[in-house]
Amino acid sequence: MQVDAPTMRLKAWEVVVAFAAGAFAAVFLFSNVSGLGFGLLAADVLWVTTRIEILENHDKPGNYTTLRGKLGILKLGLLLGINGAAIYAIVFIEHDVGARARATFVADFAIIGLCFMLLTELRRSGDAAMRWFVGARAEREVGESLAVFKSRGWLLLHGYKRERSDIDHILCGPRGAYAIETKSYGYRPRDVGQVARNAAWLRDQLGAKWVTGVLCVDDDRPPWRKDQIWVVSHRDLVGWLENYRDAPIDPSDARARLLPIGDPRPSWWADFRSRLAAHVPESPAG
Repeated sequence: MQVDAPTMRLKAWEVVVAFAAGAFAAVFLFSNVSGLGFGLLAADVLWVTTRIEILENHDKPGNYTTLRGKLGILKLGLLLGINGAAIYAIVFIEHDVGARARATFVADFAIIGLCFMLLTELRRSGDAAMRWFVGARAEREVGESLAVFKSRGWLLLHGYKRERSDIDHILCGPRGAYAIETKSYGYRPRDVGQVARNAAWLRDQLGAKWVTGVLCVDDDRPPWRKDQIWVVSHRDLVGWLENYRDAPIDPSDARARLLPIGDPRPSWWADFRSRLAAHVPESPAG
């Protein structure tokens, strides 16, 4: 039985809290206040989406940004669900307490305020999800164009995490090492510092004398140098890399430095699935 590597994970205590909150929501979900239970369940899943850790997939460009966009869409649905549960609460309170009761007025005022806050967050989350998807598309297109170097024996990694950020594409081979940051928009001066920091960090990891930082943008201008990095358009990137030369980097050595064998932080889900697979006999051939 083949076990696919998980793409996301939670810590053990987060799983316990999520299940406990889900069980609490189920008590209301299967009662005469099911709307409240639905709202609590949506809030529970919403909390889970904020705690999920997206695992690295160095072979798939745009993996992190794509999953972030999908989680953003899920968040939109959950916010709509919570908003619906809040409206249900207004109807429920007016029916059980009375529309003219002072307590009803206070509760309605508070819930309506909550609804407006949720709608504001809904709009913000929608814009963020759209940006993730647009960014993911650019990373996929650039990553797919770089695959030609991988076919020649270069080391090509996508979405490599470093501290609190990541490097969109790492390329190491006989004509140098490159830390490539892909943007779905044109050149912005504020991005130069990020690319320079990525290149300096990668240089230290590789023990190399120099790593070239590349800011890959959606622009029609020819490649140009800005401070210590290069700014190159999406369409010119492969051709520019074909002609640019720097100190060679051994791909095997770079892989050993950047991808040490074993995961120092195995997830409970990966461990559970691997143990399960070990106890499931292979299906007989034919």
